[in-house]
Amino acid sequence: MKKTNLLLAVALAVFTLNAWADLCPKCSKLAFISSIGKCSKCENHTSSGAFKLCNKCSAKSDKCEACQKPVAGKPIAAQPGGRKAFPKHWGAPPRLQTKDLRPLPGGYGLGSSTVAKWIQKNLDKDAKNGVPVPAPAPPIAIDPVAPRPVDPPAFDPNAKARELAERQAKVDTAKIKEGIKGWEAAKAKCKGNYSYKIGFQSWVGFGHETTIVVRNNKVAERHFRTFNRARPIAPPRPGGGAPAQPKTISWVETGKAIGTNKGGAPAKTLDELYKIALETAQKPLKQFERRSIRSDKQGLLVSCYIMDRRIADDAPRNGLIVSSITLNKVGTASTGETGVTQLTAKDNGKTITVKAGQRIEISLAGNPTTGFTWNNVTRGHEMKLLGEITHKAGGRALGAPGMSTATFQAMKLGKNEISLEYRRVFEKNPPVKTFKVTVAVAEGGTGSAKPAAGNNQARIAELKNEIARMKDFARRARFTPEGLRKHNAKLAELEKELATLQAGGGKPGNVKVYRAPNGKPFPTHWGAPPRIGTRDLRPFPGGYGQGSGTIAKWIQKNMDADKAKGGPGNKQARIAVLEKEIARMKDFARRARFTPEGFQKHKAQLAALEKELAELKGGKPGSGKQTDVPTFEEWVKGGMKIPSGRVFIGGSPWFDERKGERRSPREVYKMLHGGEKPPVIKPRPRPNPSKGRFPAHWGAPPRLQTRDLRPLPGGYGRGSSTLARWIQQNLDKDKANPNRGKSSKDPKGGVLPKKISLKDAQGGFAGFTGWVTTINVDGTWNRRQFFNQQLRPIEKQGKLTDAQAQSIKAAIATAQIEKLPARLGKFRGANPHVLTLTHGEKQIVLTLPTGTKLEQPQPGGKLIGTDAFALVAHELMNLRKNAAAPKPPVIGPFPGLPPGAIGKPAPRPRR
Repeated sequence: MKKTNLLLAVALAVFTLNAWADLCPKCSKLAFISSIGKCSKCENHTSSGAFKLCNKCSAKSDKCEACQKPVAGKPIAAQPGGRKAFPKHWGAPPRLQTKDLRPLPGGYGLGSSTVAKWIQKNLDKDAKNGVPVPAPAPPIAIDPVAPRPVDPPAFDPNAKARELAERQAKVDTAKIKEGIKGWEAAKAKCKGNYSYKIGFQSWVGFGHETTIVVRNNKVAERHFRTFNRARPIAPPRPGGGAPAQPKTISWVETGKAIGTNKGGAPAKTLDELYKIALETAQKPLKQFERRSIRSDKQGLLVSCYIMDRRIADDAPRNGLIVSSITLNKVGTASTGETGVTQLTAKDNGKTITVKAGQRIEISLAGNPTTGFTWNNVTRGHEMKLLGEITHKAGGRALGAPGMSTATFQAMKLGKNEISLEYRRVFEKNPPVKTFKVTVAVAEGGTGSAKPAAGNNQARIAELKNEIARMKDFARRARFTPEGLRKHNAKLAELEKELATLQAGGGKPGNVKVYRAPNGKPFPTHWGAPPRIGTRDLRPFPGGYGQGSGTIAKWIQKNMDADKAKGGPGNKQARIAVLEKEIARMKDFARRARFTPEGFQKHKAQLAALEKELAELKGGKPGSGKQTDVPTFEEWVKGGMKIPSGRVFIGGSPWFDERKGERRSPREVYKMLHGGEKPPVIKPRPRPNPSKGRFPAHWGAPPRLQTRDLRPLPGGYGRGSSTLARWIQQNLDKDKANPNRGKSSKDPKGGVLPKKISLKDAQGGFAGFTGWVTTINVDGTWNRRQFFNQQLRPIEKQGKLTDAQAQSIKAAIATAQIEKLPARLGKFRGANPHVLTLTHGEKQIVLTLPTGTKLEQPQPGGKLIGTDAFALVAHELMNLRKNAAAPKPPVIGPFPGLPPGAIGKPAPRPRR
């Protein structure tokens, strides 16, 4: 059923097209598919891709739209007076008709095929019966002498658009002529030896590319290939076969075979293509057309085509479309041009002659994925390697071999040997392959070690573009301090190279600049750092960041060598570097917004650099000490933070998996910074209220606060307006009552001799969580929860009664906390239950298995370490269990028992 409907639809479209089109009798019998074509005269759309004329042009010229032959027997349209009447004896025409349109026989105009059959049937009957055919009406006579009325001037709505199109065509024609002049100059330099590419790629990924090679202004080769990048090819699975590669077509034509293949772009020179471009530029554009003209970096014209803007995807482009143009790609040393001499493996062992300043390009087969690479071992300064040896893979497959390219430039007159070795740099085995060629540099070039000024123009233009791009990026970007420092360092390096080239000097960029992990460049006379190093991580001397111990030794060795030389050049270079770095840091400080901790670090680093600069200017050598490694006290005061970028095998540096216990802060500091620096004696800082807590008699700050940020009164830093009002209220109350919050007892006569606290922590995969109970000297206590280093708000608080204070004092005296060891417990597994008891400066840590509760001390006998710890810990635990009704106190010290022993507890009263 579906096939039948499709066939009927196609037949109806064919019949309708044939009925509307002006075709000759021969073409009217053929079937044409309705599609979009292009008229050969006005370039408008035709009703079929096979038609060469549109309907308007066919009507004007009385020619067939398909074959452009004169239309014989074309039906004459009816006069304006009305349709031609049918004979009365024919009767009424059929009422049910098809919806097509075709010429009717007998000069009856246009109509459906049903009416055409009905008219032809009646005409045949009249001819058989001898009925005479009615004579046509006589033509209307027109007096040739009578004056004809003059038609008013017709309004053309497209006149303005046509005028603009003609004006634009003149401008585009001038551009094309200017491009042709530039091409003539470039063609004279390359002597007609060049190649260009013409390609097409669809938005879905498939496409093709044609490469035309021209030698002596004649087409010598034509290369063609197809590709399909619709989707990437998945790598083969383990144990499975290689996936199917996309089917492609490629061929090469040379000599008489050029043009035998139908695919690809035509084999034409650029002169022929530029003639097509000139014709394309001279055509006035229509409203739905767009003309594109573009030149490449060499200033050569590469495109001039017209495209229909009504077509969204893969619109046809008529005119010149060239992907790229390569001039003088293959040069010879005997030509005498300062172009490029290309060498391959076939030239191994030969002797060539070039001129000073000429370049030599060597292309050799290689595969770096195997570890083997081509390395330059050329000696002397006559031949200079430009940049690095590059490699281009020969295919998209992983590990595919390709071609390695090394470009040299002749710098001085004389003979020299270019030598390349194919080997693995990390092995000491002899090279697998070698390439050697003897180069004789003759007169006629620059004859200097510095390249000519003209040879640096390309590098100068490249530097100007890169500097402008980086400055534009800096105006729009938001840098981190480290990123801004790297950006400014790179920008200064490029500006220095540009100034050197503009002054006529050589290209400093030819010397490879190696950088440390933090972006700081190593001095160029140090050479390349070691490629193979240890896998440890330690600070580098000289402020070069962090890395392996191998590079650290290499840096220290070079620094010692520079210090031993002690020449004025090294000293002046160091002074210049310091002045530049100090200026950069001061400029950054004017624009940055520091945190208090970050400002102190920045200020300390700036002071160290200024001190070193003053010593160098005063005749003293630089200390060369590293200023970015803090002392142990500074590290603890800064929050014991792990430096960014440090990676530790096994997880956190705070937990020792071999011993199953937590490392101390001093052990972690030694692991991070390789040892403790001698402490720096500094004046004792004045207390800063912003770093301390609020007074205890103020209570807890409000938990619900606004989300604004404003300065807090009393020097408490910055915070919300809710917190600011709460602080101001307490300050006003303290001012009104100076004795507010002060204890009636003097400090020496407090409730407890020292402050005591108990921290109960349970380890887990995310860290430690638990609660902290703290009792102050004045008898006030509070309890709060914590997670790692974060303390939650106070949940419970109160003040010790006399009975509770006596019980805690007795427990402290009996347990003899000052004599207990710093660590208790033998558990060394994961996720321990850790209890920390702090009494003044004394701290005892008890480690229990996961989920184990602290047991009550055994009554009677001598207290061991764990029981003594538990005696005091349970006293603090009882505060949070029942603050209103505490447990009966343990009376002590017990009579008749020495310190460290405990007797039977007093009997508890019955409830």
